[in-house]
Amino acid sequence: MAGGQDARVAIGLETTFGTRAVPSRFLPLTGEDLGYTFNRYESPAIGLGRWTRPSIVTTQVGSGSISGDCTSTGMGYLFQGLHGNTVTPVQQGAGPAYLQTHTVDTPPNKSYTIQVQNPPVNSNVLIPHDMTGVMFGGITFSWSPAGVLSYNIPVVYQGLDLTQTNVAYVAPSAYELFSFKGGTIRIAGTTEANIVGDGSLSLGMALRDDAFALGSGGLIAKPAETDKPTASGSFTADFNDNHNLLRTINNTVADVVMVFVGSNIASTFFYTLQFTIPDCTFTTPRANVGGTGPIQETVTFAASSSTGNPPVITYTTTGTGL
Repeated sequence: MAGGQDARVAIGLETTFGTRAVPSRFLPLTGEDLGYTFNRYESPAIGLGRWTRPSIVTTQVGSGSISGDCTSTGMGYLFQGLHGNTVTPVQQGAGPAYLQTHTVDTPPNKSYTIQVQNPPVNSNVLIPHDMTGVMFGGITFSWSPAGVLSYNIPVVYQGLDLTQTNVAYVAPSAYELFSFKGGTIRIAGTTEANIVGDGSLSLGMALRDDAFALGSGGLIAKPAETDKPTASGSFTADFNDNHNLLRTINNTVADVVMVFVGSNIASTFFYTLQFTIPDCTFTTPRANVGGTGPIQETVTFAASSSTGNPPVITYTTTGTGL
């Protein structure tokens, strides 16, 4: 007998979109919902009988998301799928700490192969499903009290391959999680001191998932952006004064920076994941008195840059590669 806890998910960076790359890294995911849709045409032909409906599959496409807890190592391999740049980690000091800077100033152009090794209910022999031409449409970072920093990545993908064998399992490199207690939000350089609940920051890129080239076997072309990207977020805070509401009233424009810090790597360098959304405007509503308990407010914001400043993810970890 097996269950979801026995599943394994591996990923590999493709050289050519849609051409399978042997997955080489196993992800410590908390869930996946990588669905695949076969679009079928049913003929309304008359004179064939009431229950006769000739049909054929015309096109097919995959979409869904992968979710996991943010880890102190290995995240850069995913972050590179959010943009078209080549990122080279920069050594920090003389020790093993390296800084990765992922600037989201170009559309995503990298694709992956993902293999989900599925556990059947009545056996412990995992069954592989390979998704090819997987492209990322953004990322959402979220946190909650008594929790950790987590992520969700929406994807669009081209092909589903059931003919492969399971790649050999290789355990992820040792890692730790980014705890709620190590997180901060800074607005215009000032740390918000009254965050008491859930929150999230999101980056979104709308990818075309319906470009089926004639005679291509019904598979989508490499997804391209269909709209401007977005970046936004929100968090819950205790109401202590008007400073959050005044940002809305005064049309304040400010950078919002999420920082989660883990344990020490060496010297003054720590495992760190930072996400900066520059030039945000705020839509925080007035806090309402809903009962006898403490008054809280939901602070909301979104990128509204007049100068084109892109979001940036920086990641301090160990190792010279992504």
